[in-house]
Amino acid sequence: MNSTLKRVLLRVVAVAGVCAAAAGCASDVAAPAGDGPVPHMRYYGGPKSPMWQGQ
Repeated sequence: MNSTLKRVLLRVVAVAGVCAAAAGCASDVAAPAGDGPVPHMRYYGGPKSPMWQGQ
């Protein structure tokens, strides 16, 4: 019985891993929702305006 339990747990872990990998690939391939183009640069914080006048 111990061997059967290990086999079932291994199968559950393997299926979960395959599902996670498939979900990651699908999210990479899926087109982003939205009307306009996706910006290449994202704003993560900091000043939105230049710090000096010459910029």
